[in-house]
Amino acid sequence: MPNTSPAESLLSLFAGSARAAAIVGDLTEMAGTRGRSWFWMAYARTLFSLTWRIVLALFVADVGRQTIFDLFHLYLRHTPAAWRNSTGSWLDLLNSMGPMLACIMSTLWFALPFAAVRYGVRDRFVQLTFAIGIGTTLTFLAIPIASLACGAATLVLAAAAFLSRRWRKPFEVLAWTGAVGFVSLAAFTILSHQFFSEHPAIASSPGSHPLALDALVFSFQGSLLVVALVCSRLHKLLLGNPDTRDRTVA
Repeated sequence: MPNTSPAESLLSLFAGSARAAAIVGDLTEMAGTRGRSWFWMAYARTLFSLTWRIVLALFVADVGRQTIFDLFHLYLRHTPAAWRNSTGSWLDLLNSMGPMLACIMSTLWFALPFAAVRYGVRDRFVQLTFAIGIGTTLTFLAIPIASLACGAATLVLAAAAFLSRRWRKPFEVLAWTGAVGFVSLAAFTILSHQFFSEHPAIASSPGSHPLALDALVFSFQGSLLVVALVCSRLHKLLLGNPDTRDRTVA
């Protein structure tokens, strides 16, 4: 029979060590009469059943985040930027926080569709991420008075979630996911700016350097994969396994 240790190790990443051992044990036992080919076909079907939702969640999250930012760019091109260039104590504060809010938004609008597909819209982490994401987005738009109010309301909501026994764990998952996303995306942004500043020819004619630009794209996508990994691990650790817990709890 085939050596099942690597197969069991791979399954344990998605099903846990105990469940993976049981699955591989059952497949190995049945393969005694059905053969090696049947074992690997059954194993592939099992692996697909455990990972298809994760793959779909990553795809939807990547497309969703890009769609949201395309809508942002369309909105900014068709609205006056007077308030974003205005001066004033609170407007200066919002303008100075623009890069930070953009990194947070990019993380939230990736984590939100990923978690919604992975865990369902009734999940408390998904609901909290949606509320914080909307508040952060409206704050980022720097609309007079409205953005300040949304920013304050978002901070109050975050503090209330942290102080709530019911919402503290979802908040912890969101806080750590957001922190990892902010650091990884900020690092990507800094490195990309440094890269283009040192290679102005690439910035002026990107079509002639596709491999260099592809490397930047892959680096950015890698930072999003780190966000997905941290989100999944913390969600499982603090909120339970999505395959076994009750998804109807709001």
